[in-house]
Amino acid sequence: MVARSMIKEEKKSSKPKMKSLKTRVQRIKADMGKIREDQKCIREEQRDIGEKFGDVRRQCHDLRLETQMIVKQSTFNRIRLSIMFNILRARQDGDFDKAAAFSGYLTSISDRRKS
Repeated sequence: MVARSMIKEEKKSSKPKMKSLKTRVQRIKADMGKIREDQKCIREEQRDIGEKFGDVRRQCHDLRLETQMIVKQSTFNRIRLSIMFNILRARQDGDFDKAAAFSGYLTSISDRRKS
């Protein structure tokens, strides 16, 4: 009889352990499912951020090119204004040969710029 009661006690004590083990496993599986979903969301957000970063890089490159074009145009305009000023100064001084030379130079650089 003692042996039978010990076996019954072992069975009784092992059932709650199995039951708690099953609930733990179920809880862990549920947690793993939540973690998978969170990781999926994180991956999607990283992908979106990567795309946005790529867009920002392209915009930065475009702005850099546009800025370079503006600087070149500004430099060209400054040169043209300087030549025009020299033409005016030569005309004021009565040096029409010099004024004509500057006018020809202004025309030639303007023609080169257009083509």
